[in-house]
Amino acid sequence: MEHLAHDPAPRSRIYHLMAEGISFKITATFCASRLEKWIRAFKRDYLDATPIKCVNLDCEFTNPREGDQRTAVLQLSGATKNLVFQICWADEVPQVLKEFLQDKTIRFCDAAIDKDVEMLSPYGIDIKSAFDLHKILPNHTKNPIPSLYDLANSVIETNLEKKRKKCKKKDAAEENEDEQIFGRALVPLAEGDMP
Repeated sequence: MEHLAHDPAPRSRIYHLMAEGISFKITATFCASRLEKWIRAFKRDYLDATPIKCVNLDCEFTNPREGDQRTAVLQLSGATKNLVFQICWADEVPQVLKEFLQDKTIRFCDAAIDKDVEMLSPYGIDIKSAFDLHKILPNHTKNPIPSLYDLANSVIETNLEKKRKKCKKKDAAEENEDEQIFGRALVPLAEGDMP
């Protein structure tokens, strides 16, 4: 993964990732203003141009063994644009995000999305149009609960394979970068305790 840009404060980062021959732009942030900017640009550049507005929504959660479980990271993606919003470290949950997620013209999709919707409600987020891919797509696999790779391979006849993790041990810098990019929120971007 190649680092493209960096805000003056380490509250937001933009990354460029090449995967499966596609170039992805990933914005990782816990800054409300960066989130608002991403949503406006995403709507303008992507959603406004599509007849069917579909956005992937996924959440990662805090460890339930460490207290009350809640949403740590909200991930939104469509086309090649991706947002990783560390909601548990955010300075605020912007109204722009709430309005975006409550827009009935946008279809928010993911596998087992019901838990994500439930866990976002304490933040005042009420998603109006959530679709669970396990419930709407036919399962032509041998797995009772197919992965997203299985669904993609079955429904749109791709040949994607989940990459196996190599046994190479990462150094601390690589682990920290992965946690920031992919929303593990175990290592905060700011000092201090979790609010």
